[in-house]
Amino acid sequence: MNPENKLTSQNNPTRNSVESAIFAALIALGALITIPLGPVPISLQNFFVFMAGLVLKPKQALVSTILYALLGLVGLPIFAGFSGGPQSVLSPSFGFILGFIPMAYLISKYSGGEKNPWKIFLSLILADILLYAIGLPYLYLILTRVHGTPMTLASSLKVGMVPFIIPDLVKALLASFLGPKILSALKRN
Repeated sequence: MNPENKLTSQNNPTRNSVESAIFAALIALGALITIPLGPVPISLQNFFVFMAGLVLKPKQALVSTILYALLGLVGLPIFAGFSGGPQSVLSPSFGFILGFIPMAYLISKYSGGEKNPWKIFLSLILADILLYAIGLPYLYLILTRVHGTPMTLASSLKVGMVPFIIPDLVKALLASFLGPKILSALKRN
């Protein structure tokens, strides 16, 4: 991946910080657009994490997701369901927020600047698998160990993954086509 393909090819710390903050805000906005569905709601967070990875440089994508997580942990109600605060680490869905951090970085590192939407789509699916690999064990541990909910591995997949497969595919497909167009439009301006 050529770093010149990213939105901010110049080394401008202020611009980089502003762009990271904008994507942290977009991820927060995505958390507020939810469909409640058990312990993990359907939201647009991962769509904006996809977009951060596709538009920002790897370090910026990483900073945007860390900033989002930290702002929520200090108490801003920017997590799904208008929640936030340190107690959020005991939420079954918090593992997915943690998963956003490597997800955004890896998307940016390996797919940022890519123009082929089908290659991007495949990379976003792989990134989503990483998200589930982090979020599902966390969900299982919090529900079983902290909340005392009896649960099997199969039931945690049923609650934390199955309802999200189709929406995640749609978000990945949309990001695959929008990401390169947005990056191109931003470069022109």
